[in-house]
Amino acid sequence: MKYPGWRIFAFVILSLGGAADAQDVIFLKNGESAACEIEALTDNIVTFSLVSERGESSASRTIPMDRVEYVEFDFEAGEEDQFERRSELDVETTKRWWDLCFAHLHRPRSRAASWGIAYAHSLLRDDPERFGEQALRLFERVAERAWGPGDIAAAKRGRLQALIALGELERATGEALVLASETEDPELLIEVKYLLAQADFAKLEALEEEHPRWDEDDEVRPERNRLYHSTIDQFLWPHLFHASREGAASRGLLAAGEVYEFGEDRTRAADVYRDLTKLYPNSEVSRESSARLSRLSDTPENL
Repeated sequence: MKYPGWRIFAFVILSLGGAADAQDVIFLKNGESAACEIEALTDNIVTFSLVSERGESSASRTIPMDRVEYVEFDFEAGEEDQFERRSELDVETTKRWWDLCFAHLHRPRSRAASWGIAYAHSLLRDDPERFGEQALRLFERVAERAWGPGDIAAAKRGRLQALIALGELERATGEALVLASETEDPELLIEVKYLLAQADFAKLEALEEEHPRWDEDDEVRPERNRLYHSTIDQFLWPHLFHASREGAASRGLLAAGEVYEFGEDRTRAADVYRDLTKLYPNSEVSRESSARLSRLSDTPENL
């Protein structure tokens, strides 16, 4: 089948800065690109019109998708600023952008995966008990259909977080261990270990709630101690092996201090908080660490 207008790319090559305003951009497999306004896009064809520097649009043209490497959609009105802040947006906002772009989830360089992940996380923040299953399904959908490896990895991490929120700790732990064994990416490994630590901490809290006199139970005590030390070791892992990754290392130190406090080891908790504020004074959690250290110092039985 012939698609009228595809030869336009033989003589109209526009860079991202070649048009008067921000526009969609089509990148062809032959290396050419054109700023345009995309009117329709399927797995088979793309229909578009070219826009001149004066803002005048050409007649619509259609080309087969087998000539296209990928497309970059322009941001919708108000989207760009919110996209930068998507990790803190509410359910209503993230859902609106996800609904707008989910059909392009499988397309190269689409923002759909990022919006889907943001939407799922907003569901977990809002009400994990009510929306946990919905978030889990959304993470799974993104992991199955997203094009970018980074988006797929982020969706898999989100899936683990959803499982933890739903209380499916054994399942989350098993899947996290598999994911950790499959990757050599330090960033992904750090995140997986952090999720494993969260799962172990949740198990530890549940065990002590069910067995308040665990220290007198010869059968329960070994498992409690295993979980306790495993949780701390995994939270401390980024600091010990990837100390230059300030965000992950400081986050892990703060969490380890929380576990020490849970275990009523205030001395070690204070030591961890001091290390954090000294080594990572500019980290996002430094202020929280200082507040916890101050609280511990005001506790008579501490130190």
